[in-house]
Amino acid sequence: MTENSWAALLIVALSGIFSAVAVLIFFWRREVEERRKLLRQHVLQTMLPLRLQALERAALFLERNDPNNLLPRLQPHTFQRTTDLVQVLFNTVQEEYLHNAAYQVYAGPRVWHALRTAKNTFLQILQATMSEHAPSQTPPLIWVERFKEKWRAQPTDPFQVALAQVHYQLQQLVEVS
Repeated sequence: MTENSWAALLIVALSGIFSAVAVLIFFWRREVEERRKLLRQHVLQTMLPLRLQALERAALFLERNDPNNLLPRLQPHTFQRTTDLVQVLFNTVQEEYLHNAAYQVYAGPRVWHALRTAKNTFLQILQATMSEHAPSQTPPLIWVERFKEKWRAQPTDPFQVALAQVHYQLQQLVEVS
């Protein structure tokens, strides 16, 4: 064989090798992409119900602990002492918050931040009302009215802001799935 035929044979062999490598890379990338797609589908199927449940729990927490809903549910007129009412208010919000805390992982940071802000604002106004109107010296119904006045004096209702964040997050989830 001559040098030209060796060179031609080498060129043909190299082009065959390069072609085979290119085909292998193409199929390998397609396989990797297919696996990623299946993994995303699996994660979505697993996480979507958990995220929906977390958002449902967040909305339920916000609805139940909104002072406009919580106070009538506790029936302040049935309390003999305002200190008992204040303790029940504080404990109710704290216990429900802690009960739902595990869901923050699935609800997302924005939702949980808004929920925590609503809870903290509620407790701050509760504390401020206690400072201005001593529960031991104020009848329950009058104390509740003072609390409601302070609550309504806020520029925005943090429970409604948090609930709007839950609805926004829910809308984002529905669009993804």
